[in-house]
Amino acid sequence: MRIILIIAYISIVFLFSCKEKKKEQAPVSNNSPQITNGGKLITFLQVSPNFQSLPVSKNALDGTFTAPAIVIANILKPAAYAATPIILFDNPDLTQLYSSYLQSSAHYKQNLDFLARARDMYEHQAGTGRELKEAETDLTEAATDMAEKEARFRMLGIKPEELKHPKPGNAWLMSDVPESILNNIQTGKKVSIEFSSYPGQKFTGLVSAIGEVIDNNTRTVKVRISLDNKENKVRPGMYAKANFYVSVNNTLSIPVSSVVAVQGKNYIFIKKGNSFTRQEVVTGQQLKDQILVLSGVTNNDSVAYKGTMLLKGLSFGY
Repeated sequence: MRIILIIAYISIVFLFSCKEKKKEQAPVSNNSPQITNGGKLITFLQVSPNFQSLPVSKNALDGTFTAPAIVIANILKPAAYAATPIILFDNPDLTQLYSSYLQSSAHYKQNLDFLARARDMYEHQAGTGRELKEAETDLTEAATDMAEKEARFRMLGIKPEELKHPKPGNAWLMSDVPESILNNIQTGKKVSIEFSSYPGQKFTGLVSAIGEVIDNNTRTVKVRISLDNKENKVRPGMYAKANFYVSVNNTLSIPVSSVVAVQGKNYIFIKKGNSFTRQEVVTGQQLKDQILVLSGVTNNDSVAYKGTMLLKGLSFGY
C-alpha cells in the first residue's frame, strides 16, 4: 500500500512539472507581416517602433536647388580697336552657328539697304518694278535665314541681340533646370556658383536668359548664367554647380527618407492602422530634407519616413 502511495505522489508531481514546462515553453506571438495585393499592402499584427510615420501637410519651404552647369563661352576683348568682342565657345558646333549667324545678320542688313535703295529709285523712276521685287525677295530670304539661326540660339537660352554686342570680361554658363522650379527663376536673379577647379571658392553669377523650349525627355529648360570673369579664372568647358534660391508656398512635402525608388519610379508607404499601402508618387525638387510631392498623396495622409527600406524589401521582395 505504501508503495502505491509513493507511485501516486510521483505521478502527481510529474504532471504538475509538465504543466509548468508547457507554460514556460508557450510560443511567443508571431508578428510576421501579411503581404497581399502583389506587395502593395503590408499588414502587421502590431506595428513595430522601427516604423514611424507622420501626416502630410502643406508648408512654406525655402532653400537652394543645385543643378549641374558648364561654362559654354568666354567673352574676350578683341585686339583691333572698335572690333566686335570675341565669343569663345566650348563647342565647335556653337562656334559654327555663331559665325553663320553673324554672316546672316550682315546679309540681312545689306539686303535692307538694297531694298531701301531700290524703293527710292523706283519712286523716282530710276529703277524698275522687277528690281524692287527682287530686292524684297532677297530681304525676305535673308530675314528667314537669320530667324532660323536666332531660334536655335533661343532654344539654348542665348539672346540673339547679345551675340551682336556681348560684354567683354564675362563668362557664360549653361544649366539644365527642371520645369517645376521655373517660377523661381527670373533674369537678373543671383546664383551661387561652385567650380570643381576651385574647391572651397564661391562665385556669384546672374541669370541672364531662360530657354524658350522645355526638353520633352528630361522636362528641363536651359538657363544661362553670366559671371564676371575679368581675371580670366573661368574657361570654356569647366564644370560647376549652380545653386538657385527656391521658395515655395502652400505645397505638399514629405521627408526625403519617405521616398523609395524602384525601376525609375518613386514610391511611398501610407499607414492606416496596422497596415502600410504602397503608393506611386510624382515628386518635385528637394529642399533641404524635404521633397515636394506633385501627385500621389493628399493632405493628412500618414506617410512612413522610418523603416521605409524594410517596407520596400517586403513590398517588392528584394
